[in-house]
Amino acid sequence: MKPVGGGCGGLLGPGLTIRRLMGLWWPQGGRGRIAAAAAATLTVASLTMLVAFPALKLIMDTPSELEEITLCCFVIFLCSGFIIKSALFIYQGDILKELLQLFSDNRRIYSNDRNSEGIRQSYIKLSERVYVYMQVSVLPAVAGWVSAPMLARFFLTAESTQQFPVPLWFPGDIYQTPTYEILYAVQSFCVLVTGQCTVVIDVFFIHLMLMVAAELHVLNENISLMQKLNVKTRVSEAEEWQFRIRRNDEELTFPIHDHRARVGYFCSEDVSDENMCLKLVKNIQHHQQILRSVLLLKSVMNVSIFILLLLNMADLCSCMFITAVLLQRGGDVTKALKPLLTIPPLLYETGMYCFFGQILTDQSENLIDSAFSSGWVDCDSRFKRDLLIFLMAANRPLEVTVGKISKLSKQMLVQVLNGTYGLLNLLYHFHGSQ
Repeated sequence: MKPVGGGCGGLLGPGLTIRRLMGLWWPQGGRGRIAAAAAATLTVASLTMLVAFPALKLIMDTPSELEEITLCCFVIFLCSGFIIKSALFIYQGDILKELLQLFSDNRRIYSNDRNSEGIRQSYIKLSERVYVYMQVSVLPAVAGWVSAPMLARFFLTAESTQQFPVPLWFPGDIYQTPTYEILYAVQSFCVLVTGQCTVVIDVFFIHLMLMVAAELHVLNENISLMQKLNVKTRVSEAEEWQFRIRRNDEELTFPIHDHRARVGYFCSEDVSDENMCLKLVKNIQHHQQILRSVLLLKSVMNVSIFILLLLNMADLCSCMFITAVLLQRGGDVTKALKPLLTIPPLLYETGMYCFFGQILTDQSENLIDSAFSSGWVDCDSRFKRDLLIFLMAANRPLEVTVGKISKLSKQMLVQVLNGTYGLLNLLYHFHGSQ
């Protein structure tokens, strides 16, 4: 496989520098793989520590309040999903590079005019905007988790109120200097790594879905432009003229060089049946490459994104429950700040996967309309027969299925929200019975 380099024109997606620094994107050659492995080890270790801290808290020093137990479980579930997603992302790096190479070949082979390139660039720009929006949603949550204990220590001066970004158990006096400061710095670093890790991976998967949608959009345009009779417009300069107006014995003269008439001539160009069939074959080959890219995309997103959506459902429920209980009790507002700030990025992450999966499906559904809007009526029987075969293949919309049962769509987003509401009611019922 050819190396995927900077000549891919934005195919590597936004956040590439962070992915390389964190060891999530390994070079294909031997150079730099040791450094990438070390960075990946540090990233996975940071995620693992955020799981170990609350797990030890539950085992060695189980909290008495339900909301504290829920907070520990929330951190464990959330970071466990991040570990699985990061590990699979690194493990499936070769498949991801193969997918990018396929996109690069499609752009080189199936790029007929500037319109095709403009469509692809518009999707790349959309991917870059998604990256900015996701950073905007995640950074306040990271800042909230890191700064909430400091805010509590500033407003509540009692030593017993000292907190950590993440619940933890540690042998010895964890509030003794410098143990407290070291543990606080380690947890803050882990939270920052976790936030950036999930952002760059999520945005890259969304970027891949957008690249597939872009290829489908280009294919729709190329199919609809298959016309037996091409009508072209030619514009030419008319002869120079002069215009005078006589009014009240005055003459207004318009300079010759300021006004030129432009005359349009229309001409038609009859495309041969052989050329029409060649165009159709090229579009069918493009469709086959898109089908292959969707299969590769499903293979890398199948397990990790399915687990992520399931855990996000539980995480959203935990965040809302913890926030509501803490605010109802009138307790520590800084504790409620952490889960409250986590709700927007979780909703944004879940919504973006479902929304852009729906965009991909919608573009594939437009293939039939594009085929009917082509000039198939004036073509021979061979073209019509080949077009019918293409319509049978395009009749089934393309879908990004995760977990082999759930497709990324608007309906999936509704199911996640309904599941969150059901779990929240269950927690409230259990909390009220205590």
